[in-house]
Parts: sequence; C-alpha cells; structure tokens
Amino acid sequence: MLSEQNKLPRLPIPSVSQTISRYLESIEPLLDDKEALAESKQKAQNFARVAGRLQKRLESYAKFQKGSWLEKWWLELAYLTWREGLCINSNYWLTVANDPRAYGVAMPPKPLQPVDAQYSMGRVWDSNEYSEFQVRRAVRFIQHTLDFKEMVDLGQLPIDRTRAGPLCMNQYQLIFGMTRIPRMGCDELRQDPTSKNSRFIILILQDQIYRVDVYDSVGHRKPNGDLEAEVHAIIADIAMRIDQNELDPAVTVLTSGHRDRWSAAYQRLEQQPANYATLNAIQEALFAVSLDTTCSDPFESVNAHQLNTKCHGTQPGHNRWYDKCASYVVDRNGAVGYVGEHSPCDALIPALMVEYVSKVVSKEPLERGLLMPETPHYKTCFRRLRFTDVDSSVMNMIRDAETEVTTTANNSLSRQIRADFGSDWIKKTANIGPDAFAQMALQLTYYRIHGSFAPVYETASTRQFLHGRTETVRSFTREAADFMLAMCDPTTTNADRYCKLATASKKHQTMLKEGSSGQGIDRHILGLRMAYHRLNPLPGEGPISDSEKQAINDFFNDPALARSTTFQLSTSGLFPSYYLTHTGFGCVAPERAYGINYIIEANRIKFGLEGKTKEAGKGTNVELFEKTLLRTLTELKLLCEQAKAKTTEQQSRL
Repeated sequence: MLSEQNKLPRLPIPSVSQTISRYLESIEPLLDDKEALAESKQKAQNFARVAGRLQKRLESYAKFQKGSWLEKWWLELAYLTWREGLCINSNYWLTVANDPRAYGVAMPPKPLQPVDAQYSMGRVWDSNEYSEFQVRRAVRFIQHTLDFKEMVDLGQLPIDRTRAGPLCMNQYQLIFGMTRIPRMGCDELRQDPTSKNSRFIILILQDQIYRVDVYDSVGHRKPNGDLEAEVHAIIADIAMRIDQNELDPAVTVLTSGHRDRWSAAYQRLEQQPANYATLNAIQEALFAVSLDTTCSDPFESVNAHQLNTKCHGTQPGHNRWYDKCASYVVDRNGAVGYVGEHSPCDALIPALMVEYVSKVVSKEPLERGLLMPETPHYKTCFRRLRFTDVDSSVMNMIRDAETEVTTTANNSLSRQIRADFGSDWIKKTANIGPDAFAQMALQLTYYRIHGSFAPVYETASTRQFLHGRTETVRSFTREAADFMLAMCDPTTTNADRYCKLATASKKHQTMLKEGSSGQGIDRHILGLRMAYHRLNPLPGEGPISDSEKQAINDFFNDPALARSTTFQLSTSGLFPSYYLTHTGFGCVAPERAYGINYIIEANRIKFGLEGKTKEAGKGTNVELFEKTLLRTLTELKLLCEQAKAKTTEQQSRL
C-alpha cells in the first residue's frame, strides 16, 4: 500500500506569471464592468511584478516540509479555524443502498402514498424502537470496517492509480482513531498510537455513549454473535435508563454547533475527572456508530434517508458525535449512512471504504433470528461513557446548540436528482467527457434560474503528489459562458450550440488536468498570501517597500478576487458507485448557492443537491434547481443526439 510513497513527487509550486495569467482568464467572464476588470488586471499585474520575493519564500519553505508545502496551512485555514457548526456546514454525508433482504420493516400508522405531495421527498418517522435487523446490519458494517482497517494497518490495500501513475495512500491512515477536538479559535486533531491501535468503538443511542470492545483481551476479533449480544444488551440498558429517567445530558449536540461554544463547554467538561475520561475514551475509539429509532417513509426513500443521516431527521444534531472522522448511522429499518468529519481526509477516501464495506455486506448470507454469542460463557462487557455533574452553563450551551442546529437543519434543503443516462451514452453519443458534461449542465441550470453566471468550484484531487489533497478547478470559463449564452439565445442553431458545448467541455477537461497536476490557481495564491503574512524574509532579502506592500495588499484585497472565490456552485464528483445512493455536503456561499456532489455511473447520474431555503439563501431555489436541471439534462441529451445523427448522416454520404 505504501510501497511507492517514496517515489511520489512533491506538490509543485507554479510560477507566479502562470498563476496570475490563469487567474485573470478566470475572472474575465465574471466581471461585466470593463473598468473594474481593467482595474483588477492592473492590480494583478502589479502584484506579479513584486511577488517574486514571496515566491522565493514559499519555495524555500517547501524544501523543509516532510509532505506537501500546503498541508499544514490547508488543514488550519480550510478546516480547523472554521468556527461554524460542523453539521451540514462542514461534514459530508453518504447513504448506502438498502438491503433488499431487510425484514421486520416498521411503517408509520399512515404511510405516505404515491398520490401524496410529500411522497417523492419522503419523510423521517420515529418508531421509538430498535430492531433485530438493524442490529444485524450494524454489526456487519462494524466487522467489515474492521476488516478494512486491518488491511490498512497491514499495508494490504492495493495502491490507487490513474493514468498519471500511483496515488498517495496517506489519507487511508487518517480515518481510524481520528477525532477533532474543539479549541478556541482553532481546533486540533487527535490521532495517536493509542487511538490508532484501539480495540473499541463507540455506540450512540438516545445521545448516550457506550464503549464496545470489538477485540478481546488478547487482541482477537469478537465474532458476530458476541457483538450482537453487546448491542442488544446496550438497547436493553437504554430502555431501563429511559424508564428510570437516568439519561445523561445530550452533550452530543454540542459537537454539531458553533466551535467556540463547544470549546467553552469542552473546557468545563474536562475539568471533571469522569467527564474527562469520557471525552478521552471517545477520542480513542476507532469510529462511531449511531443507532437511531427513526426510519424513512417510504422505506426506499433516498431523500428521507439522506435527511436522517446528515443531521437526524426528527431531532437535528442529536445522537451523533460530529467530531469523529468516521461515523456510521443505522436507522430502525437497517438503512445505513455515514457522516465524515472533513479535516483529516477528503470525502473520496472514506467513500471508497464505505463502498467496499457495503459491497461485502451485500454479498454475505443473511440469517434471521437472534444470534447467540459464539464465545462459550460469553458475558457482555460494554461500558457506558457518562457525562455527570454537568453544570448549568454547559446545560445552557446545549440548549443554545440545539436552537442553532435546528435553525441550520430547517434552513437546509437537500435531495437526490437522477438522470437516466450515464457515462456510456455521454462518451459514445455526446462524444464529450462525462465530468465536463455534468459541469456544463449544472452551470447552465444555474444561469437559467438566476440570470447570472456563478463562480464555480470543482474538486480536483492532487493525490498524485505526496500528501496531496485537492485543488480548485474554476470550472466557469469564457467557453462555458459562450455555451450558456448560446443555449439561451433562440437565434442560435443547435449545431452551433453543440459546437460551443464541445469547446467548453474540452476547456474544462484541460483545466481539470491542470488542477490535478498541481498547476491550479487558488492553492498557489493561498501559499503566496501565507508567505507574505507568516514567512520570515530570506537571508539577504531586502525590506519590502511601501509601493510593494501596496501592490500586494491591493491584489489580496481586490473585490474581484473575493467574488471569484465566493463559489455559488460548489461541486465535486465521486467514482462510479452502485452502493452509494446519495452523497452530499453543504453549500459554502451565503447567497444563491448550491453544494452538489455527483456520481456518474455507466447508465445513470446521481446528483446530491444541497441549498438553503429561499429566505436563508437569499434567493436560493432548490426545488426550481431540481426541475431545471432535469429539463436541462433532457435538452442537452436531445441536442447531442441530433448532432450525432447529423454526423452519422454526413458520414454515410461520403
């Protein structure tokens, strides 16, 4: 798995001239005001003339970094200094295909019917109970996630590769035993030998946290029957605690809300020895599993399933520990989801793990009936991790967090959108790269709704470099703008529209390749900014003159730079996946913005769309985006089919 790590190149630092040239190209179609564009060009050119000293500082700094020159800064600035709550705003969520063998499925007294207006979106219903199948499915996912961890520990994972060569495998080592710890201003990550080699996980039920040993005292994995006995015993314990009114405060909710509030509460909690021990145990756990009493109505509703996974469908922010890097969510009917804390690794890596685990579980025989413990004379040994003597200030912070996350959840609208064609048709008939096709459809949808162009972020992986993470692909280009204008101009022929689609798609593919090759714009600009603010002058470097400072500050403070990084379309594509039914994350811009993850399979495309309500998003319209995207996809499909037919006809005449 790590055998080729030492062969990977370091993340390169582009030249200043290249970055500024590409930056100016990216803002040109965004700025309608020619005077403002001319002013921004002048600022960028002035910056390029004086940024040589910053470039040299950055290059010198890079030589002394063990991994990527970007790594520490990116972790801090993109994630750990983020103060808003993790729920929806930062954590991503995945849902897994239901098992068709599910049994004992619960349904509400009055299930939604196809004629009901709410049927297509579904709803989350609280059954107030747990089920045998839920426990069975949870244990299977636990076991095969442990299989995956052991492959990582033993270095047995095959090396991920692309046409460019091997990819960095470091992030696989950052999934297990990894927890974000709240600190004022800037959080910390904890993963150490104790947590990486831990023998237990945590189960969360009714906001109560339980330690479950998944290995015995000599390090052998516990069999399914033993683990199922542990989970059923915990469910019985929860029922008793509810009956006796012995539930501890819902400290879990604090992990969903504002980071500085959680930091203040954390500092108070850790002063009490028992609570400190609980926090420490949570951090040492390999991963978390939340068992919910909620379920989807209708059972097969992907939209209801993803809603429950991302923030708990009936009690937002409850029954999760959002600080854990890896958390499964299993509802009453055995539907499985996953919530990931984003800072240590990009969503792609845990998604590959969840896809692997889901596939293995789906192919296993499934028996019904309670399993008996497989170890002779087995006695359950779960441990309840308690929060006791929680003072009034922390209780107030819990209530404030509940209010905050409820507002966050109510303001967030998310759903899945499916196209009934995929990469096979796009490549063979449209003769366009599938990712570029999806990007053009999303951008055209936005333009049709809002009548303006959106700055677009698309994730490009830089894992071909040591400890590489991501680069921004500024997918909105002059070519994309020309395509959108042609599609909305009734005087433009379909032949011209297709030509502009093809041109814009080729440009997009070029930019995606540049980003993946470490030749993007935004990470380099970040590096130059950090070189200015944090890196000391090099030996022999003269003082920065007032005119140089002016040129540097003018560029970094240019409204055009700010606008071009206010990504109203934040997008990311994952690998083709049958088992991942929905993938989602929250949009990042405050106005008229959407977060969209998509999976392009051979014969379908799955878009996971998130946006705010019209009021909270100041014009965001998720429902209209869904309808317009479906119409746009149909229109583009027809456009490409007509172009293909015309080409075939012309060839037949030759």
